[in-house]
This record gives sequence, structure tokens and C-alpha cells, in this order.
Amino acid sequence: MSGIEVKTLKSFKADDGYVKKNSTITVDEFRAKELLRNGLIEDYEVKSAPVPENKKAPDPDNKVAGKPKPGAQAKAK
Repeated sequence: MSGIEVKTLKSFKADDGYVKKNSTITVDEFRAKELLRNGLIEDYEVKSAPVPENKKAPDPDNKVAGKPKPGAQAKAK
């Protein structure tokens, strides 16, 4: 996971020591959600990866549905 930089609203004790009010810290996404839920940090944005394009291969020319086979003839009665 990548770290998220957040700004604190209140002072609190963290794993690595005391964090002062109005300071910027780097935390992982789960810790940021927890701190936000407790009202200790400002709201933050998580950058998401761009959505990839659809990379479907083009339909082959010889497999088109609804087209009669070449050389197909009607059955005799």
C-alpha cells in the first residue's frame, strides 16, 4: 500500500510518538480511515489508477453470424 499524506486537526498519540495539531503525516489508507472516523484528520483524497481501455480483439471476418456459408445450397424436397 502507498502512503497518504494527511493534515491533523487535533493532537494525538500515534504509534511512532506524539503528533501535533496542524501537522502533516503520512499514513496508510486503513489508518487514515480510522483517524478520519475519530475526527483527528482532515478529509483526504485517494488517487485511483486510470481505467484501462477495452482491449477486445476485432471480430474475425470469417466468423460473422447470420451469413450463409459459401457453397451452401437449399435441400431438395
